[in-house]
Amino acid sequence: MTPARPATRPAARRNARTAVARGDSGDSQERTLRRQILFAIVAVAFAVHANGIGNGFVYFDDPEGVIDNLSIREFSAANIGHWFTTPLQFMYTPLVYVSYAVDYLFGQGAAGVYHFTNVVLHLVNVVLVFLLIRRLTERLFPAAFVAAAFAIHPVNVDTVAWISTRSNLLATLFSLAALLAYLRHLESERWPPLVWSMLLFGLAVLSKSTAVVLPLLLFLVDFYRGRRPSRRLLLEKTPFLAVSAVAVLVALNVREDVVPPQGYTILDRFLLACSAVGNHLVQLVYPLHLSLAYEYPHTPLSWPYFLCPLALVAGAAVLLLVKRARRVVVFGLGFFLAGVAPAQAVLLIDGYHANRYAYLPYLGLFLIAACLAEKAIRHRDRWLRVSLIGAMAAFVAFFTTLTVIRNTAWRNTETIMSDAIAKEPGVAFTYNARGIARFRDGVYDGATADFERTVALDPDFMLAHHYLGMTKYHNGDYSGALTELDDVVSRLPTFAAGYNERGKTRIALRDYRGAYADLSTAVQYDPQLAEAYYLRGVAGTELGNPQGAVSDLNTAIGLFPGYADAYHQRGTAESRLGDTRAACADWTTAASLGSTAANTAIAENHCTG
Repeated sequence: MTPARPATRPAARRNARTAVARGDSGDSQERTLRRQILFAIVAVAFAVHANGIGNGFVYFDDPEGVIDNLSIREFSAANIGHWFTTPLQFMYTPLVYVSYAVDYLFGQGAAGVYHFTNVVLHLVNVVLVFLLIRRLTERLFPAAFVAAAFAIHPVNVDTVAWISTRSNLLATLFSLAALLAYLRHLESERWPPLVWSMLLFGLAVLSKSTAVVLPLLLFLVDFYRGRRPSRRLLLEKTPFLAVSAVAVLVALNVREDVVPPQGYTILDRFLLACSAVGNHLVQLVYPLHLSLAYEYPHTPLSWPYFLCPLALVAGAAVLLLVKRARRVVVFGLGFFLAGVAPAQAVLLIDGYHANRYAYLPYLGLFLIAACLAEKAIRHRDRWLRVSLIGAMAAFVAFFTTLTVIRNTAWRNTETIMSDAIAKEPGVAFTYNARGIARFRDGVYDGATADFERTVALDPDFMLAHHYLGMTKYHNGDYSGALTELDDVVSRLPTFAAGYNERGKTRIALRDYRGAYADLSTAVQYDPQLAEAYYLRGVAGTELGNPQGAVSDLNTAIGLFPGYADAYHQRGTAESRLGDTRAACADWTTAASLGSTAANTAIAENHCTG
């Protein structure tokens, strides 16, 4: 019998090698399949968002963040210091400054470059979503389902198509990467991935303060993975919670534009938050009335708002009845609610359930849908499987079509704001944004009508008063402009642009001393405001301080080398100092940049080449 044993060993080894080979082959095929599916999802995502790359700027946030933001036009120590010390549109988002500066470096201010970057960031987020759900669930179907839904859902257009929502894209990217690193920590039980997760979280909050909810998402990951509460689990989160606390304090310190709308009570705000959550749930499957912003309901709230909390609790209870999916439901609902919580906690002035608030939070709902769909596809009933596959195909076609159409609404300020006004006519800031676009196009009558409609809807909308002051200035009504701007700076005492415009108005009224004070305050709050240095140079010249004027005008030209008016005014100041040669040189430069006043100065002072 003994000779038989050696004879069987080679066969056993061959079987083992065959099994390993088949396993390696199976793993290789699965990896290939994953790559093919992910490539297809990314390709479709690019296809449905590509028509937004040719869109223009939107005159709501885009002017302050991109168009008129001189600090992003050069990577210098002064500019980098400005990015990390100065809020951008009342938010501390220094990494957004950095990303805009990179775009300007390559595109020199072209809108298409900013839009292209937004699309690329969205595609990167699609890949990260796929990897995250694949690692979290250890299954391919939920990863593909969630990534595809995230890639093409029409609600996400507002985040991708609007340049000024770059903060949302960046914060999502770093948050997803932090979650991936945390999952690697759980699997390896090593500390370096946890450190990476914390660092990535820091980058997320430097992109947008709403990323502070990440520690809650980490606790949800613990729950999904079956980790029991423990001291170690809490210690892991302590650095994350500390970063969140600091980020919240910074955000509260720099946000001055949050106004409690409509005088809502605490109960009203709770009911509105429930209503916003309900609206997000409806738009998940029925995204047909999408608007840039949604009108706040008037008080007293009608009875349907009081039913919203009950409806939400009932819906959650029904989902929890599916025992096999209970863990997924708790995780998904928790992920969604934690994500939308920051927006609902403050009820900002630009819409209490804006579409962009759901960009990351929708992943939780997509995951619930994916797991329920996967169970249905595996059901023995063939017709159920076929029906579900057909329904998913119909939703893909439906959502991709709506996404393409929605991108066209974002073509420019006029189209997106008019779209929003048609759907939600009671939102003040949409009129204001359209008014800014018309103001910049020189359509002052149309701009004035939009600004007046804005303040009629919201008398506390300071930016509308600011632009009303500017339109009155352009129409020669300097006293009226001063009245509007007095109100602006009294309500927004750190608003540099308000002091700048009031200084300009006082120069027109020949109040040079008052103008000089205003413009000094403007540059104190925004050292990168080139026009304020130019205007202070004008006021300084008239006040008999041409030397100080030259210094201010040097700063203005340093910030904006193509500033024709600054060259002309520096020539005037130099002429007052008796330096005719320097004055003529500056007037010649100003004339080459298009200043007609400089041509007059050259002729009057007999400047020669």
